[in-house]
Amino acid sequence: MRIKLLILIVSLLTFTLACNFLTSQDRASEPTPVASSADCSPTIPDEKPKKGQYETIVEEFDIAVPSRNRIYGMIRRPDSEKYPDLCFPGVILVPGGINPGRLLALGRDARSLAEAGMVVVTFNAEGRVDSSPDDIQSEGAEDYNGHRHQDGLCALVKHTAALPYVIAENVGISTQSYGITMAAGCVARHPGVPVKYIVDGEGPPNSYVTTHEARTLDGDPTNDKHEVVYGILGHYSRERDPSAANQAFWDEREAESFIGDFRGYYLRLQAEWDHAQPPEKPAEVAIFHQPPTWWQNKHTGIIVNAAVDGGVPWVRVNLPQHGNPVNARYDVDQMPVFLPGYLADKPWAVLGILEMARIE
Repeated sequence: MRIKLLILIVSLLTFTLACNFLTSQDRASEPTPVASSADCSPTIPDEKPKKGQYETIVEEFDIAVPSRNRIYGMIRRPDSEKYPDLCFPGVILVPGGINPGRLLALGRDARSLAEAGMVVVTFNAEGRVDSSPDDIQSEGAEDYNGHRHQDGLCALVKHTAALPYVIAENVGISTQSYGITMAAGCVARHPGVPVKYIVDGEGPPNSYVTTHEARTLDGDPTNDKHEVVYGILGHYSRERDPSAANQAFWDEREAESFIGDFRGYYLRLQAEWDHAQPPEKPAEVAIFHQPPTWWQNKHTGIIVNAAVDGGVPWVRVNLPQHGNPVNARYDVDQMPVFLPGYLADKPWAVLGILEMARIE
């Protein structure tokens, strides 16, 4: 009897230790907990924050998304040990193309935002990983910013808003290029997810733009950028391939169809010379700027008009100093004031995010 009792006690102790070990392992993958957000003081970045205003830390995390896969990310934020009573706005960075994004937390923009008083969240969407040995591949397969990726992004927004050092009602998404497809689908299909704003850096509104069909307007049959994109996505534009399977693919992946359902702030960033669409430089103007092949930045008008027509309450192109009105529509005869040069010339996205975090 005593031997049986001893075995039972040992078994219970072993089970308890195992549970504690698993719990500690689970905690290790989560951001460091701090004081409850109900007890913290919401802190908004200054209009012109000083460089290095907050000391920051970088931490890793992973979460399960609706597909049941785990995605891996990083957070760069003000150090809670130094600012234990403060909570800050959050922003999730979505990279362009089908690129990984987790290591963006180590980049210049993330550092600038965190030092200004932002919680910056970066991640690898399902199936993505950087070539760096320091990166971690997220589970699942590539979805090309379709519904599965959109659902994962929305799960990440909810995770971010629940962090105790984040102001829950002040979480936004900043996208580059094709990343707008993931963001627009997320907010349209999950209207209850608390996204305050989207900052869109020159994203394509539809399959025509995504697949670079505009390149064919130069009349040069050797300009086959659409074949390069086909090699990545495995799909041509709707116009080039009207098959039912191709139409179904793009039904999930055109920001123009989704953005009008957003009910937050939508800031579109567009430089004079787009990072991908023609004309990319002054020498190409004669080819792409003459009727009927006019194209320069037409895609900004397309997505902005879709947002305004859909009822997005606040829509603007570029920053206040560029003077573009809120909720304006555009056409070939009336286009917005563009950023000078290229989007990469200055940290325009950082400035846009800081403005949106402050806007009320």
